[in-house]
Amino acid sequence: MPGTRRRGLLRTLLALAPAVAGCALRPVPVPVDPEATVAAHQEGRTLVVDRLPDGGRVGTVRPASVVRLPGRPDFVVGTDGETLGGLWVVAPATVVARRGTGTEDAPVGKIEPTWQDDVIRLTIAPADGPPLRSDPFRREGGGTGRLVLARTAETNLDLRGTYKAVVRDPDGVAVGWLRLRMSPYQPAARIYDAVLPPAVDPALGIASFVAVGSEIDWIEAHAIDVYRGGGPDGLERSIPIPR
Repeated sequence: MPGTRRRGLLRTLLALAPAVAGCALRPVPVPVDPEATVAAHQEGRTLVVDRLPDGGRVGTVRPASVVRLPGRPDFVVGTDGETLGGLWVVAPATVVARRGTGTEDAPVGKIEPTWQDDVIRLTIAPADGPPLRSDPFRREGGGTGRLVLARTAETNLDLRGTYKAVVRDPDGVAVGWLRLRMSPYQPAARIYDAVLPPAVDPALGIASFVAVGSEIDWIEAHAIDVYRGGGPDGLERSIPIPR
């Protein structure tokens, strides 16, 4: 009888396994600002795309492989089971977007950073259009760190907060914005959204998120970890409050 119960339990677990796996792999919904034309949030090593300009599709940005192979991208962009293109992180905060996953595929454009006094700005350079340039990412809503996103952050806690950068055309006119929210007290540790002109390929919006994430990774790696080496997820955890 005990053996029969064990076999029955095993059959039940095997039957439930696909459903459980599906739930585990299904991205957690994150509310999106109605104004945003493109939005995403971080889940582990995957960037979940919550909104594209067509208003219907969502997708993912996943590592192309465990070990990057020569010529292959760092990340593959996909939606509805279809591969849309690849992203190459060629330097910190520097991302090349292509319409396929090979270096021979047509370029969509590039995200290029500049730094002044360790404060980052991004240039969004479409392959077939004029470049756009961001202002510094300025802190909104208070916080303990600097008023702008900068490499001079002393600890990983200094990075928590909301940062927004105005995006300008070559004449200096504001045409959109990029935003990053980092906190353990929100649906995802890193939430990105943006408003970009319709002429800008949404892949460049996603690439800008990857670029900002790359910069955050660099800053966190060079800042003091207040968790004393407790792992790479400092931004995802909060300090326990004694009762």
